[in-house]
Amino acid sequence: MKTYEGKNFPIKSPQKLLKQVSEDTGLPTPRDRRMVVQQEMAKANEKGLDCLNCSGMCCTYKNNSMQVDAIQALEILAWLESEERVNEELIESLDKVILEFRLNKDFMLGRNREFRRTYTCPFFMQKNQGCSLSRSVKPYGCLAFNPLEKKVSTEGKCASNIEILTEREALHSDIEEKANKALTEELGLYWNKKSMPFALREILTSLKRRATTD
Repeated sequence: MKTYEGKNFPIKSPQKLLKQVSEDTGLPTPRDRRMVVQQEMAKANEKGLDCLNCSGMCCTYKNNSMQVDAIQALEILAWLESEERVNEELIESLDKVILEFRLNKDFMLGRNREFRRTYTCPFFMQKNQGCSLSRSVKPYGCLAFNPLEKKVSTEGKCASNIEILTEREALHSDIEEKANKALTEELGLYWNKKSMPFALREILTSLKRRATTD
């Protein structure tokens, strides 16, 4: 299995691990599982409901508290690997966000309810349409969060399409639950969902551990 010999950070390949989990569980591709949400997003864009005039406030600490499960996090890492972006720069950017917004601190509100901290996404490029991730691997919630009006440039005029997220989940929840269980057991993860930067960093840490102990 391929490893990265970055400075003090050799890791096992996220792409190969994703392929393994997908083959073992029958998990469809990231693009296929996001298709219904992307189609709805495209319909909104055709009506002029897009992010062309917005500075990207939904990606900053003012509005963003996106959490992902292990499969979504691994899919992001696999795509980053394909773009040759799994490197020290990625590690440093994740660590910076985690520390700045205290994403490594668990604060429970009650049984199985964790306080969701807001943070500025490490993949936000500080401009409109400023995400450096492919739509094929973006978190489901990011894809489903779209403007309600044309030429939106201020906050409060966008919303999450809960209906389409529910439809997406109904299509894939069983197989995703199976894949997430397999992956969390494989990597020894203790959580079901976490903030995206923390989830990515946790998986990278586990992949590093696997590279140094196998």
